[in-house]
Amino acid sequence: MTFISGFLSERPSSSSVLQGAINAALESLARGLALELSPVRVNAVSPGLIDTPLWAKMDEASRNAMFERVAANLPAKTIGRPSDIANAVLFLMTTPFATGTTVRVDGGGVIG
Repeated sequence: MTFISGFLSERPSSSSVLQGAINAALESLARGLALELSPVRVNAVSPGLIDTPLWAKMDEASRNAMFERVAANLPAKTIGRPSDIANAVLFLMTTPFATGTTVRVDGGGVIG
């Protein structure tokens, strides 16, 4: 079982306090359920900014400017793609020694 949280659990924002709390709760839930449901494995993936249809309501110029601005400030210098998250989920699903783990896929957003 894999939950999707978000980097706001570790790098909170004054404008997204509730979302950060929800992300942190999901990661904590994954750790607790990993103990409770053992030997069922439970993990979480914590993504940063991902280029998904979620951003389609923004006009294209504003969206591209936001992506470029964020990418310039990330150590990876790029915005995430849905396949990046899928790869992390696949890793957790196929690695029998991972449980109670949160994998960050954020381009270095937590450290940047």
